[in-house]
Amino acid sequence: MEEEYEVQKRIFDSIKMQLPNDDSLVQVLMDTLYVSQDAAYRRLRGKVELTLSETRRLCQNFKIDFNVFGNIEKGRVEFTYNPLDRRQVNFKSYLIGMREDLRRIKNLEDPRLLASVNDTPIFQLFNLPDLTRFKFFFWAKTYLKIPEFDSLKFANEKIDNEVLQISIEAHNLYNSIPSTEIYSPESLRGTLRQILYYFDARLFEDPHYALKLLDDLIKLLMHMKKQAEVGRKFALNNEPVTSGNEFQMYSNDTYIYDNTYFFEWNGGSAVYFSHNIMNYLTTADPHYTKETKLILDQFTNNSCLISQANAKERNRFFGNIEQTILKVRRKIELELEIE
Repeated sequence: MEEEYEVQKRIFDSIKMQLPNDDSLVQVLMDTLYVSQDAAYRRLRGKVELTLSETRRLCQNFKIDFNVFGNIEKGRVEFTYNPLDRRQVNFKSYLIGMREDLRRIKNLEDPRLLASVNDTPIFQLFNLPDLTRFKFFFWAKTYLKIPEFDSLKFANEKIDNEVLQISIEAHNLYNSIPSTEIYSPESLRGTLRQILYYFDARLFEDPHYALKLLDDLIKLLMHMKKQAEVGRKFALNNEPVTSGNEFQMYSNDTYIYDNTYFFEWNGGSAVYFSHNIMNYLTTADPHYTKETKLILDQFTNNSCLISQANAKERNRFFGNIEQTILKVRRKIELELEIE
Protein backbone atom coordinates (compact mmCIF):
# COMPACT_ATOMS: atom_id res chain seq x y z
CA MET A 1 0.00 0.00 0.00
CA GLU A 2 2.83 2.38 0.84
CA GLU A 3 4.45 1.93 -2.60
CA GLU A 4 1.12 2.40 -4.40
CA TYR A 5 0.43 5.60 -2.46
CA GLU A 6 3.92 6.89 -3.33
CA VAL A 7 3.03 6.60 -7.03
CA GLN A 8 -0.37 8.17 -6.37
CA LYS A 9 1.21 11.05 -4.46
CA ARG A 10 3.69 11.70 -7.29
CA ILE A 11 0.80 11.96 -9.74
CA PHE A 12 -0.97 14.43 -7.44
CA ASP A 13 2.22 16.47 -7.00
CA SER A 14 2.69 16.65 -10.77
CA ILE A 15 -0.89 17.87 -11.21
CA LYS A 16 -0.51 20.50 -8.48
CA MET A 17 2.47 22.00 -10.27
CA GLN A 18 0.32 22.46 -13.40
CA LEU A 19 -2.75 24.03 -11.82
CA PRO A 20 -3.42 27.63 -12.87
CA ASN A 21 -4.22 30.44 -10.49
CA ASP A 22 -6.38 29.35 -7.53
CA ASP A 23 -7.59 25.97 -8.81
CA SER A 24 -7.54 23.40 -6.00
CA LEU A 25 -6.46 19.80 -6.44
CA VAL A 26 -9.59 18.62 -4.62
CA GLN A 27 -11.80 20.42 -7.13
CA VAL A 28 -9.77 19.06 -10.03
CA LEU A 29 -10.21 15.49 -8.75
CA MET A 30 -13.93 16.06 -8.27
CA ASP A 31 -14.32 17.43 -11.81
CA THR A 32 -12.03 14.93 -13.55
CA LEU A 33 -12.97 11.74 -11.70
CA TYR A 34 -16.62 12.66 -11.09
CA VAL A 35 -16.37 11.98 -7.36
CA SER A 36 -17.63 13.78 -4.28
CA GLN A 37 -15.50 16.14 -2.21
CA ASP A 38 -15.15 13.53 0.52
CA ALA A 39 -14.07 10.88 -2.02
CA ALA A 40 -11.49 13.30 -3.48
CA TYR A 41 -10.02 13.96 -0.02
CA ARG A 42 -9.82 10.23 0.72
CA ARG A 43 -7.79 9.71 -2.45
CA LEU A 44 -5.52 12.63 -1.60
CA ARG A 45 -4.85 11.22 1.88
CA GLY A 46 -4.15 7.73 0.59
CA LYS A 47 -7.19 6.21 2.27
CA VAL A 48 -8.48 5.13 -1.13
CA GLU A 49 -6.35 4.02 -4.08
CA LEU A 50 -6.92 5.43 -7.54
CA THR A 51 -8.49 2.89 -9.85
CA LEU A 52 -6.82 2.04 -13.15
CA SER A 53 -9.37 4.07 -15.11
CA GLU A 54 -8.97 7.06 -12.74
CA THR A 55 -5.19 6.92 -13.08
CA ARG A 56 -5.47 6.76 -16.86
CA ARG A 57 -7.86 9.72 -16.95
CA LEU A 58 -5.63 11.90 -14.78
CA CYS A 59 -2.49 10.99 -16.75
CA GLN A 60 -4.19 11.73 -20.07
CA ASN A 61 -5.67 15.05 -18.91
CA PHE A 62 -2.39 16.32 -17.47
CA LYS A 63 0.01 14.65 -19.95
CA ILE A 64 1.71 12.55 -17.27
CA ASP A 65 3.90 9.63 -18.37
CA PHE A 66 2.77 6.88 -16.03
CA ASN A 67 5.62 4.63 -17.19
CA VAL A 68 7.99 7.06 -15.48
CA PHE A 69 5.78 7.81 -12.50
CA GLY A 70 5.11 4.14 -11.99
CA ASN A 71 8.82 3.53 -11.50
CA ILE A 72 9.70 4.87 -8.06
CA GLU A 73 13.27 3.56 -8.11
CA LYS A 74 16.09 6.05 -7.88
CA GLY A 75 17.90 7.14 -11.03
CA ARG A 76 14.97 7.82 -13.34
CA VAL A 77 13.30 11.22 -13.29
CA GLU A 78 10.60 12.94 -15.36
CA PHE A 79 11.15 16.65 -16.06
CA THR A 80 8.82 19.13 -17.67
CA TYR A 81 9.72 22.26 -19.63
CA ASN A 82 8.20 24.74 -22.08
CA PRO A 83 9.26 23.95 -25.67
CA LEU A 84 10.10 27.08 -27.64
CA ASP A 85 7.78 26.08 -30.46
CA ARG A 86 4.80 25.94 -28.10
CA ARG A 87 4.93 29.52 -26.88
CA GLN A 88 5.59 32.95 -28.19
CA VAL A 89 9.18 33.93 -27.51
CA ASN A 90 8.71 37.47 -26.35
CA PHE A 91 9.19 39.48 -23.20
CA LYS A 92 5.52 39.46 -22.25
CA SER A 93 5.02 35.69 -22.59
CA TYR A 94 8.27 35.08 -20.70
CA LEU A 95 7.06 37.16 -17.75
CA ILE A 96 3.59 35.63 -17.80
CA GLY A 97 5.11 32.14 -17.58
CA MET A 98 7.19 33.09 -14.56
CA ARG A 99 4.28 34.86 -12.89
CA GLU A 100 1.96 31.88 -13.28
CA ASP A 101 4.55 29.44 -11.90
CA LEU A 102 5.11 31.67 -8.88
CA ARG A 103 1.36 32.03 -8.39
CA ARG A 104 0.87 28.26 -8.37
CA ILE A 105 3.65 27.86 -5.81
CA LYS A 106 2.35 30.71 -3.66
CA ASN A 107 -1.08 29.04 -3.49
CA LEU A 108 0.45 25.90 -1.96
CA GLU A 109 0.49 25.53 1.82
CA ASP A 110 3.44 27.30 3.49
CA PRO A 111 5.80 27.51 0.46
CA ARG A 112 9.52 28.14 0.98
CA LEU A 113 12.43 28.62 -1.42
CA LEU A 114 16.03 27.43 -1.22
CA ALA A 115 18.17 28.56 -4.16
CA SER A 116 21.72 28.64 -5.46
CA VAL A 117 22.34 31.49 -7.91
CA ASN A 118 25.33 31.48 -10.23
CA ASP A 119 24.91 34.90 -11.87
CA THR A 120 21.97 37.29 -11.89
CA PRO A 121 19.02 36.41 -9.66
CA ILE A 122 16.19 36.57 -12.16
CA PHE A 123 13.50 37.37 -9.59
CA GLN A 124 15.56 40.22 -8.14
CA LEU A 125 15.91 41.63 -11.66
CA PHE A 126 12.21 42.48 -11.55
CA ASN A 127 13.20 45.44 -9.35
CA LEU A 128 14.65 47.04 -12.51
CA PRO A 129 12.38 46.26 -15.50
CA ASP A 130 14.83 47.75 -18.04
CA LEU A 131 17.52 45.33 -16.88
CA THR A 132 15.05 42.45 -17.16
CA ARG A 133 14.14 43.61 -20.69
CA PHE A 134 17.84 43.77 -21.64
CA LYS A 135 18.46 40.27 -20.28
CA PHE A 136 15.61 38.84 -22.35
CA PHE A 137 16.75 40.73 -25.46
CA PHE A 138 20.31 39.43 -25.07
CA TRP A 139 19.13 35.82 -24.68
CA ALA A 140 16.76 36.07 -27.64
CA LYS A 141 19.14 37.83 -30.06
CA THR A 142 22.60 36.61 -29.11
CA TYR A 143 22.08 33.13 -27.69
CA LEU A 144 18.91 31.79 -29.31
CA LYS A 145 19.32 33.69 -32.63
CA ILE A 146 15.58 34.30 -32.91
CA PRO A 147 15.03 35.72 -36.44
CA GLU A 148 12.83 38.64 -35.31
CA PHE A 149 15.80 40.05 -33.40
CA ASP A 150 18.38 39.74 -36.22
CA SER A 151 18.40 43.35 -37.37
CA LEU A 152 17.52 44.95 -34.05
CA LYS A 153 19.71 46.91 -31.68
CA PHE A 154 18.79 47.31 -28.05
CA ALA A 155 17.00 50.61 -27.58
CA ASN A 156 15.79 52.79 -24.74
CA GLU A 157 12.07 52.13 -24.93
CA LYS A 158 9.24 52.74 -22.54
CA ILE A 159 7.99 49.49 -21.07
CA ASP A 160 4.41 48.64 -21.94
CA ASN A 161 2.11 49.21 -18.94
CA GLU A 162 0.67 45.70 -19.16
CA VAL A 163 4.12 44.14 -19.24
CA LEU A 164 5.20 46.32 -16.31
CA GLN A 165 2.18 45.21 -14.30
CA ILE A 166 2.94 41.54 -14.99
CA SER A 167 6.52 41.97 -13.78
CA ILE A 168 5.30 43.75 -10.63
CA GLU A 169 2.88 40.92 -9.89
CA ALA A 170 5.58 38.28 -10.41
CA HIS A 171 7.99 40.21 -8.22
CA ASN A 172 5.43 40.58 -5.43
CA LEU A 173 4.75 36.84 -5.50
CA TYR A 174 8.48 36.09 -5.25
CA ASN A 175 8.86 38.55 -2.38
CA SER A 176 6.02 36.90 -0.46
CA ILE A 177 7.71 33.47 -0.44
CA PRO A 178 10.34 33.13 2.33
CA SER A 179 13.69 32.23 0.83
CA THR A 180 17.24 31.18 1.56
CA GLU A 181 19.57 32.06 -1.32
CA ILE A 182 23.25 31.35 -1.93
CA TYR A 183 25.34 33.67 -4.12
CA SER A 184 28.86 33.47 -5.49
CA PRO A 185 31.50 36.08 -6.44
CA GLU A 186 30.18 35.74 -10.03
CA SER A 187 26.83 37.25 -9.04
CA LEU A 188 25.76 39.99 -11.50
CA ARG A 189 29.03 39.68 -13.41
CA GLY A 190 27.45 37.74 -16.26
CA THR A 191 24.98 40.56 -16.88
CA LEU A 192 27.83 43.04 -16.57
CA ARG A 193 29.79 41.21 -19.28
CA GLN A 194 26.71 41.14 -21.51
CA ILE A 195 26.30 44.92 -21.24
CA LEU A 196 29.98 45.44 -22.07
CA TYR A 197 29.74 43.00 -25.00
CA TYR A 198 26.81 44.91 -26.51
CA PHE A 199 28.67 48.20 -26.08
CA ASP A 200 31.83 46.85 -27.76
CA ALA A 201 29.81 45.22 -30.54
CA ARG A 202 27.85 48.44 -31.17
CA LEU A 203 24.57 46.68 -30.47
CA PHE A 204 23.05 49.55 -28.47
CA GLU A 205 20.97 51.95 -30.55
CA ASP A 206 22.40 54.66 -28.31
CA PRO A 207 25.74 53.60 -26.80
CA HIS A 208 25.16 55.94 -23.84
CA TYR A 209 22.32 53.64 -22.76
CA ALA A 210 24.96 51.16 -21.57
CA LEU A 211 25.73 53.61 -18.75
CA LYS A 212 22.08 53.68 -17.72
CA LEU A 213 22.00 49.88 -17.51
CA LEU A 214 25.18 49.88 -15.43
CA ASP A 215 23.60 52.41 -13.07
CA ASP A 216 20.60 50.10 -12.81
CA LEU A 217 22.92 47.21 -12.03
CA ILE A 218 24.43 49.19 -9.15
CA LYS A 219 20.93 50.10 -7.92
CA LEU A 220 20.04 46.41 -7.95
CA LEU A 221 23.24 45.55 -6.09
CA MET A 222 22.59 48.15 -3.39
CA HIS A 223 18.97 47.03 -3.05
CA MET A 224 20.06 43.43 -2.60
CA LYS A 225 22.50 44.60 0.06
CA LYS A 226 19.69 46.44 1.85
CA GLN A 227 17.49 43.35 1.77
CA ALA A 228 20.34 41.33 3.21
CA GLU A 229 20.83 43.89 5.99
CA VAL A 230 17.21 43.70 7.16
CA GLY A 231 16.61 40.04 6.28
CA ARG A 232 13.47 40.87 4.28
CA LYS A 233 12.57 40.88 0.58
CA PHE A 234 10.84 44.01 -0.67
CA ALA A 235 10.52 46.05 -3.85
CA LEU A 236 12.99 48.80 -4.74
CA ASN A 237 11.99 52.24 -3.38
CA ASN A 238 9.62 50.61 -0.87
CA GLU A 239 10.07 50.16 2.85
CA PRO A 240 10.77 46.65 4.16
CA VAL A 241 7.88 44.85 5.80
CA THR A 242 8.07 44.21 9.54
CA SER A 243 7.04 40.56 9.31
CA GLY A 244 7.03 37.89 6.61
CA ASN A 245 9.04 37.99 3.36
CA GLU A 246 12.00 36.40 5.18
CA PHE A 247 15.28 36.54 3.28
CA GLN A 248 18.40 34.64 4.28
CA MET A 249 21.37 35.39 2.04
CA TYR A 250 24.62 33.42 1.95
CA SER A 251 27.83 34.01 0.04
CA ASN A 252 30.03 31.21 -1.21
CA ASP A 253 33.54 31.90 -2.46
CA THR A 254 33.49 28.98 -4.90
CA TYR A 255 31.87 28.85 -8.32
CA ILE A 256 28.15 27.97 -8.47
CA TYR A 257 27.50 25.94 -11.61
CA ASP A 258 23.79 26.60 -12.17
CA ASN A 259 20.67 28.31 -10.94
CA THR A 260 18.78 25.80 -8.82
CA TYR A 261 15.47 26.69 -7.16
CA PHE A 262 14.12 24.20 -4.63
CA PHE A 263 10.54 24.94 -3.57
CA GLU A 264 9.10 23.13 -0.57
CA TRP A 265 5.63 23.28 0.92
CA ASN A 266 3.62 21.26 3.41
CA GLY A 267 3.21 17.92 1.70
CA GLY A 268 5.53 18.31 -1.27
CA SER A 269 8.50 19.82 -3.06
CA ALA A 270 9.73 20.62 -6.55
CA VAL A 271 12.97 21.61 -8.24
CA TYR A 272 13.45 24.19 -11.00
CA PHE A 273 16.79 24.78 -12.65
CA SER A 274 17.93 26.81 -15.63
CA HIS A 275 18.04 25.06 -18.98
CA ASN A 276 18.79 26.15 -22.56
CA ILE A 277 19.52 29.79 -21.67
CA MET A 278 16.03 31.14 -20.96
CA ASN A 279 14.11 27.97 -20.18
CA TYR A 280 13.96 25.79 -17.11
CA LEU A 281 13.36 22.16 -16.21
CA THR A 282 11.15 21.21 -13.30
CA THR A 283 10.31 18.01 -11.45
CA ALA A 284 8.48 16.95 -8.32
CA ASP A 285 10.17 13.52 -8.26
CA PRO A 286 10.56 12.72 -4.54
CA HIS A 287 13.98 11.07 -4.83
CA TYR A 288 15.41 13.88 -6.94
CA THR A 289 13.96 16.69 -4.81
CA LYS A 290 15.19 15.00 -1.63
CA GLU A 291 18.74 14.71 -2.98
CA THR A 292 18.64 18.30 -4.27
CA LYS A 293 17.60 19.51 -0.82
CA LEU A 294 20.44 17.51 0.74
CA ILE A 295 23.03 19.04 -1.61
CA LEU A 296 21.71 22.58 -1.15
CA ASP A 297 21.69 22.14 2.64
CA GLN A 298 25.32 21.03 2.53
CA PHE A 299 26.13 23.95 0.23
CA THR A 300 24.45 26.32 2.68
CA ASN A 301 26.46 24.91 5.58
CA ASN A 302 29.66 25.60 3.64
CA SER A 303 28.66 29.18 2.90
CA CYS A 304 28.77 32.39 4.92
CA LEU A 305 25.54 33.96 6.19
CA ILE A 306 25.57 37.65 5.24
CA SER A 307 21.99 38.65 5.95
CA GLN A 308 21.34 40.56 9.18
CA ALA A 309 24.55 39.30 10.82
CA ASN A 310 28.18 39.45 9.64
CA ALA A 311 28.30 43.02 8.29
CA LYS A 312 32.01 42.74 7.46
CA GLU A 313 31.53 39.84 5.06
CA ARG A 314 28.41 41.44 3.62
CA ASN A 315 30.26 44.69 2.87
CA ARG A 316 33.16 42.78 1.35
CA PHE A 317 30.86 40.72 -0.89
CA PHE A 318 28.87 43.65 -2.25
CA GLY A 319 31.87 46.02 -2.32
CA ASN A 320 33.85 43.72 -4.62
CA ILE A 321 30.99 43.48 -7.09
CA GLU A 322 30.40 47.24 -7.00
CA GLN A 323 34.05 47.98 -7.78
CA THR A 324 33.92 45.64 -10.77
CA ILE A 325 30.83 47.39 -12.14
CA LEU A 326 32.34 50.85 -11.61
CA LYS A 327 35.53 49.78 -13.40
CA VAL A 328 33.52 48.80 -16.48
CA ARG A 329 31.53 52.03 -16.25
CA ARG A 330 34.73 54.14 -16.27
CA LYS A 331 35.99 52.19 -19.30
CA ILE A 332 32.80 52.92 -21.25
CA GLU A 333 32.81 56.59 -20.17
CA LEU A 334 36.35 57.02 -21.51
CA GLU A 335 35.51 55.41 -24.83
CA LEU A 336 32.43 57.61 -25.23
CA GLU A 337 34.54 60.72 -24.53
CA ILE A 338 37.06 59.71 -27.18
CA GLU A 339 34.29 59.22 -29.72
